[in-house]
Amino acid sequence: MSVKEDFGEPAVTASASASGVRTGPALVALAGAALLAVLDGTVVAVALGPLADAFSAPLTTVVWVMIAYLLAAATALPLLSWANARFGGRTVFLTGLGLFLLGSLLCTVARSPGMLIGFRALQGFGGGLLEPSAMTLSAALATRESMGRVLSVMATVVNVAPAAGPILGGLLLETGHWQWLFAVNIPLGLLVGAATLAYVPAGRPDPAATRPGADLRGLVLLTAGYLGVLFAVNRAGEQAGDWPVLAAAAGGIVLLAAYVRHAFTTTATPALDLRLLRRPGFAASIAVMGLVGLIMYGQTAALPVVGLDQHGLHGLDQGLLVCALGLGLLVSMTTGGRISDRVGARSLVRTGAGATTVLLAIFAASGERLPLAAVCALFVAVGLGFGLTAAPTVASLYRTLPPAEQPQGTTSIFMAVQLAASLGVALLSLLQSRAGSDWVTALFALLAGAAAGIGLLAARLPGRPG
Repeated sequence: MSVKEDFGEPAVTASASASGVRTGPALVALAGAALLAVLDGTVVAVALGPLADAFSAPLTTVVWVMIAYLLAAATALPLLSWANARFGGRTVFLTGLGLFLLGSLLCTVARSPGMLIGFRALQGFGGGLLEPSAMTLSAALATRESMGRVLSVMATVVNVAPAAGPILGGLLLETGHWQWLFAVNIPLGLLVGAATLAYVPAGRPDPAATRPGADLRGLVLLTAGYLGVLFAVNRAGEQAGDWPVLAAAAGGIVLLAAYVRHAFTTTATPALDLRLLRRPGFAASIAVMGLVGLIMYGQTAALPVVGLDQHGLHGLDQGLLVCALGLGLLVSMTTGGRISDRVGARSLVRTGAGATTVLLAIFAASGERLPLAAVCALFVAVGLGFGLTAAPTVASLYRTLPPAEQPQGTTSIFMAVQLAASLGVALLSLLQSRAGSDWVTALFALLAGAAAGIGLLAARLPGRPG
């Protein structure tokens, strides 16, 4: 099963090399686009404080700059199969790139938190189209012999970029102008667009192929419901018990319940196909990847603040702890999927989750008393353990579902990560408001509990491949 099938891209009948396409520059352009999209989900993690100061806004408002991007990216995912089948992969990719760049440009001229959040949502929707489309086109360009190598490079970019985002953000903040967080995307994105037009073949959808529909009703119910719940979680830190918070929570729960009913009764393919949860092992895979997204983005958003509050790190140095985490992830994520081909997901995920649980619990209990060097070493170790949970779980997806259901399964995995990631960021602002000076202990204890949950769910993942 290739990524090009996952999101509805028609099969390529001739190899890229046979058609004379220069795959090297094309793959560089596509990898660069994926890198831009994923980096921007977290590049503002180190800028939450500066943005709060620039707009005289509380943290509970400013965190929506991250949440809006992640939630909009998740909203775009269910539309990919329909868009690819109707317009072709390169057109969808360039559309996503255009929306991403337009959102980036508008972010640089935002004059209020509301404007910035809205423009980030536009940017995130474009990024949500961009990242999986880049993987789809890369798979279409690869030969049979190079498929694994090409997708491994793309997966490494996508998986490690969230940890690199705060580092880039800190570097850009050294300019003294937060607008550079978004302006830097424009020249890079234009180069990617030019290279895509020059080196990536256009391709044409097969007019005789069955075109999947777009579940717009389900998408509205799911997005609006989840948005209501996130708003309630976010505002509970300051306004717990107030009627807007209670109304948002109640409305969100009602809409999500309506979506569940819709997903199980519609004759079309739902935006997030909950019927797949009946498949053995799939529910565990979705739950694991949701917890992976929550832990990953919870750490990514919190560590720059920890570096500032506990170790006096500013600017580029604020990304030091995230860099340590990313170093461990780079090693384990690039090897975890390959090892799981031999030993299966169950034992590998259980091992990684166990190590992550212990290390995060240690930080929750004693992190404020540890010297900076020890904290850096600890998060390198966290990355080494945590990176063993994601790739084996995704690989197990293709051993769990029959080929006809794998496209929706892939979409569900991507959405689970993005939706849970936005919840992780919302929990950061909630705990900072409610737990006071103990928020680091509370947050990392929560993340350790989530890692323990992954360890328990690992028992339901596939074991050694037959």
